[in-house]
Amino acid sequence: MKSVNLFFIFCFAVLIIGCRKKPDAPILLNISPVFGPEGTLVTIEGSNLANIKDITFSGQIINFNRAYNSDNALLLRIPESVPVGEHEVVITTDGGSFVTNFKVTLEPPEIYKVLPESAAPGETITIYGKNFFEPLEVFFFDSIKANIVATDEDSIIRVTVPDGTKKGKITVVSNGQDTISPIDFYLQNTIWVNNFDGKGLRAETNKWVFVGTINQNAQNAVQNANPTPIDNNFLKLSGKDNLNIAWIGGAQSNFGFPGDTFETYGITSTPENTLLQMDINNNGKDKTYIILILLEKNGSNNDFTYKIPVNWSGWKAVSVPLNRFKDLNGLPVDPTKVKVVKIHLIDEETSGSTLEVNVDNIRFLEIF
Repeated sequence: MKSVNLFFIFCFAVLIIGCRKKPDAPILLNISPVFGPEGTLVTIEGSNLANIKDITFSGQIINFNRAYNSDNALLLRIPESVPVGEHEVVITTDGGSFVTNFKVTLEPPEIYKVLPESAAPGETITIYGKNFFEPLEVFFFDSIKANIVATDEDSIIRVTVPDGTKKGKITVVSNGQDTISPIDFYLQNTIWVNNFDGKGLRAETNKWVFVGTINQNAQNAVQNANPTPIDNNFLKLSGKDNLNIAWIGGAQSNFGFPGDTFETYGITSTPENTLLQMDINNNGKDKTYIILILLEKNGSNNDFTYKIPVNWSGWKAVSVPLNRFKDLNGLPVDPTKVKVVKIHLIDEETSGSTLEVNVDNIRFLEIF
């Protein structure tokens, strides 16, 4: 009788176990983010996520903290053991499993600086930072894609400024992640006055006026030796203050010739965003000073001046914002009205000696 009772108890137990409901299969609703470097905290949302048996990345079982696992969510931090790349992620419970994907990347890119901070379309700039790994893309003004010229390890990108670029941030996309430059990039436009090799709106040197007691005129002012030029020709102005008035004289661009219709340079930027640039050398005459002078068309009749002591050795690039050019009343020049550039020598120290200045690549630079 006892054996019969045990038999019935066993059968009843088997029946109870057999009738017990199988756990529902897990359901994935969302995973965020879907990529990131090691250590990334990933949130997996769904249902029936309790009692996870194991999690695998491309077949590799990983450890996870069950304290952050509920029926509706799982918080998972990507471990160091998972290699970089695309992974099939399988999460298994007693009720079944589901499959999703996650891409383990390197650290996100970061931009430290961009040099130069302004350039014209077609010119090359350099982006410095870190974690610049393939796949790699660079965008100007959010959406204008740039051509990558070269990369150096993981920290330097050289790109060509694309057409249509405007003032704004530069974006680097690397490994599926992106970062923006800490400062705005500006577009620039160069308006040539003269490079003394034929380039520029007023390139004809024989249309420059030479005044004062300088040693040069339209026939001998352009030279290509003594000192060694930057590139080909340059303008040489030299002379002595014979009148004891400090002013020696100089040259001025395309002014006052019969038959010429004199126009402005077509500058459209503001005084703060317009620069007068040139390369200057004193050829060893260290007491040399020059006054740069701008004149307006249909504006003020006054000179707008800026004085520079040329007291360095060799050629030097000089860049002067136009808001520094003031008239006798302290008013700045209007860039849109500029029609003449003058370069005059002065004997600021009344040295009585012959002074000299060499000038090349005179241009206006607009920054937008």
